[in-house]
Amino acid sequence: AVAFTIGIAIITQERSRLEASIEERALVLGRAIAATASEAAASNDYWAVYKTLRQMTARSAGGARDARILTAMVLDPDGRVIAHLDPGIHPLGRRISEQNPAEGALLRRALEMRTTSVIHGGAGFIEGVVPIRSGESIHGIVRLRLSTDEIRAQTRSATITILSLTFVLVILGSGLGAIISNRLVRPVHALAAAMDTVGRGEVGTVPAVAEHTDDEIDHLVGAFNRMTQELSEKQKLEQQLAVSEKLVALGRIAAGVAHEVNNPLAGMLNCIDTLKAHPEDTNLAARYLPLIEKGLNRISTIVQALLVELRAEGAEQFAGGQCLDDVRELILAEIGDRKISFEWENRLGDDVRLNSQKVQQVALNLLRNGIQALGNAGDLAFRAYLDGDAVIIEAEDNGSGIPEENLSRLFDPFFTTRSSGTGLGLWITYRLVESMSGTIEVQSEIEKGSLFRVRLPGLKIAPKEDWEI
Repeated sequence: AVAFTIGIAIITQERSRLEASIEERALVLGRAIAATASEAAASNDYWAVYKTLRQMTARSAGGARDARILTAMVLDPDGRVIAHLDPGIHPLGRRISEQNPAEGALLRRALEMRTTSVIHGGAGFIEGVVPIRSGESIHGIVRLRLSTDEIRAQTRSATITILSLTFVLVILGSGLGAIISNRLVRPVHALAAAMDTVGRGEVGTVPAVAEHTDDEIDHLVGAFNRMTQELSEKQKLEQQLAVSEKLVALGRIAAGVAHEVNNPLAGMLNCIDTLKAHPEDTNLAARYLPLIEKGLNRISTIVQALLVELRAEGAEQFAGGQCLDDVRELILAEIGDRKISFEWENRLGDDVRLNSQKVQQVALNLLRNGIQALGNAGDLAFRAYLDGDAVIIEAEDNGSGIPEENLSRLFDPFFTTRSSGTGLGLWITYRLVESMSGTIEVQSEIEKGSLFRVRLPGLKIAPKEDWEI
């Protein structure tokens, strides 16, 4: 009875562990597919989504010992197929077919989900559902269905093994009970004899009971080895997910650069084609040459901004806190005749060691952003001071403020709400702060203004003669 009870408990626990492992695999792989296919789904590049789905599921299927992939698909919010592992049965652009009422209920349940979830189908599979998000909007969902047949087979095999073992133990226990009892009682008789000997003043000894080793250690070692193997597989999936996220970020930047440069290029090429077709028309030249110049200036602005970021990110020049005062003159010149009140407060002395070029670029970008938010009138303030061994840099304005829905995308490359902006200033600022192991936070209210606060931790304090200028 004890063996049977323990065996059933182990089977139940092992089944729960295997189900949790399959759920985790479904979610990790679903998140990886969603992260990798996010840009392609947003731009309706269905072929790229299909390739991503095939590659990710093929790579996973080889290493998932007890999580065979039954099917995987990417659907739009209305249930139409964006990509499917079986495109012959589920063609692109059509609503996923509901083969029976149960499948229809699962489809409706998946489409209603707004967070990553797991669905137990109850028919030999576990399904992971991962929304494909871009900001607050959902472009579709990833449905990944893994088989649980292996779990049932393992459970059935273990149950048969335990029942057989229990029966054998009963037979062996009945046959060997008398022998085992006799061996257990012998030390008691020996101990009693020894006690009599001791009572008579004679030295007696008590035979020790032999220790027996069960196979539970082997089960424990086997469970540990399986756990180690599964942790290794999980780590590989996490590494693949991290690489996928990096590739997505790199793809966003590359796509942004291509988009921002391609737009003015297309316009300039049209202008040049028109001028080539009518070389004698001076009115066309007067009309199109300024447009070409404007496009070239736009491309130059983007390239210069990226070059500034690269130069500043690799800079390792250090100076005292007064190096920030150079920024004040540049900002005053940029304000010019506008009715902007500029308050400057730099309480950093020359005993503070700063990466001058990076810090100056950060302060300049934040203050320029404040000037753009103010327009032609308002209040702009800059503060730099020490908080313990960290430097705090603040730029504050009382402009129009930042809408709450834009705060999460504020530091994304090429995100801007101004028609003439490139969306690179705050992204460069974020990269520079991050390269100095610092943090940046934003507080903003509509019609009240914004406050940007940068914290640079662990600054070195050194004598003036040790500075590297």
